[in-house]
Amino acid sequence: MSMSGSTTAQRVVRKTTAAPIEHPIRTEGEYNAIVAEMDALLDADHEKGTSGYDRLELLSVLVEAYEAEHEPEPDLPSPQAVVRFMAEQRGVTAGDLALLMGGRSRLSEFMNGKRSLSLGQIRMLREELGIPADLLIT
Repeated sequence: MSMSGSTTAQRVVRKTTAAPIEHPIRTEGEYNAIVAEMDALLDADHEKGTSGYDRLELLSVLVEAYEAEHEPEPDLPSPQAVVRFMAEQRGVTAGDLALLMGGRSRLSEFMNGKRSLSLGQIRMLREELGIPADLLIT
């Protein structure tokens, strides 16, 4: 089957007027400029599949990587502070905690930072005091 005439396939190329991305975000100034560009792209409400939408996706990946590298991790309380707080809130005494932890010496070593919690102790504190396990792991 042959086609008559001069039919040519056209390649669809998406164009953008924005500057090309040449490297990851390296400075706070670059970060601020890219965030401002993202705001403008969001305001324009580009549809999926458009060059504006693609640009927004690319910029968000760059911003995410920059923030992961440059923003400090949140300061979480120590496992000892969490146990003290939750014990106070629940009216659990030091004697009760010692029973949960396997004895006064283990409780003392943990509270003084000389000993980490065992998996069994983490489970017990989670069950008895409602402390999420991720707050008890150092």
